[in-house]
Amino acid sequence: MTEKIRVVFLPRWYPHRYDPMPGLFIQRQAEAITPYCDVAVIYLHPDPHCPNNFEVEFSQENQVRVLRVYYKINPDRHDFFSKLHNLWRFYRAGTKALHSIRGLSPDIIHVHVLTRMGIMGWLAHRKFGAPMVISEHWSRYLPENSTSPKGFHRLITKWLIGKAAALIPVSETLRRSMHQLGFSHLRTFVIPNVIDAEGMAYPLRKEQPEKKNILHLSCFEDRSKNITLLLESIAELSLSRSDFMCFLAGEGPDLEKMKTLARDLGIYGSFVTFTGLIQEQVLQDFFASSDFLVLSSRYETFGSVVVEALSAGLPVVSTAVGIVPEIINASNGIIVGEQNMKALTAALNLMLDHCRTYDPETLHKSIEGRFTKKQVGMQIVQVYRDILKNN
Repeated sequence: MTEKIRVVFLPRWYPHRYDPMPGLFIQRQAEAITPYCDVAVIYLHPDPHCPNNFEVEFSQENQVRVLRVYYKINPDRHDFFSKLHNLWRFYRAGTKALHSIRGLSPDIIHVHVLTRMGIMGWLAHRKFGAPMVISEHWSRYLPENSTSPKGFHRLITKWLIGKAAALIPVSETLRRSMHQLGFSHLRTFVIPNVIDAEGMAYPLRKEQPEKKNILHLSCFEDRSKNITLLLESIAELSLSRSDFMCFLAGEGPDLEKMKTLARDLGIYGSFVTFTGLIQEQVLQDFFASSDFLVLSSRYETFGSVVVEALSAGLPVVSTAVGIVPEIINASNGIIVGEQNMKALTAALNLMLDHCRTYDPETLHKSIEGRFTKKQVGMQIVQVYRDILKNN
């Protein structure tokens, strides 16, 4: 049996004791490579409630060793010296964590999300002599977001990418945006996120009520998810037809603001329902009772909900963001070419007329096997093997 590759993940985001959701896609990638790799994760989390300057938690999670280091910060002060002090605590936490894994002797250092963790990755690369791989998941490089690194931050980011053995953006959209900004690498591999769609096999719908159900899933952050556009489009659509209900599932910073907007538009309760956060079986039940999914985002680096919907046998209406242009076509949905109310309203209207003509099995098979742990894990490990072979 081939000896497993020893890998250290250094993610900017990862599930932690206060929230199980951030970096869930990174956690799934770590788990995906465990059949081929011995994986350790080092995650550093700023914590204003930390009882000491540093607090360390170690756990074994689905064959992944996870070291979480919580470090104390002062969130109420934003002056230069407070920021510098918080940054110093971050690097102290990181160097302590790296020192604690000295017995692991990693073959690969895998950074997830620049720039701060990239510096920790470079320090680990220097310490252990292991090549550094960078995966990027952040939407800040997308032109619609306009928060890409500037000035000295930009120089450091480019320098870190240059020091990496490979760059892995999660979608072609993200790769192209990074390249246009000058953040490119000769060894770039587009590898998607793992989507836990294996348990979301398309359902056999027992009934088709007169009203059609539209499903929207998001983190309710309007700047990126553009829920305002969706609500305005539903309000416009409600003037000409009444045979639908849109369920908006999730929670986030703009949830109450969106509820207020729905009330102001006169569609709250009559055409839209806010479900709150739904997970696991409840989420599957919503997929099973829905006719199609709608995504109205201004930008996405990936768009996991689109893959989940197709796997559950639902067609999709979506703006051309993230992975959407790579997987949505006339056979499984509608891409909204322009982000305005007229375009989205027309797409919703068309889908309401035809959503029940799509074959759930065909939709499920359109992405079957492409985003599984096995498939994504093998792609990542192949990058590792190529690097180690040529290193």
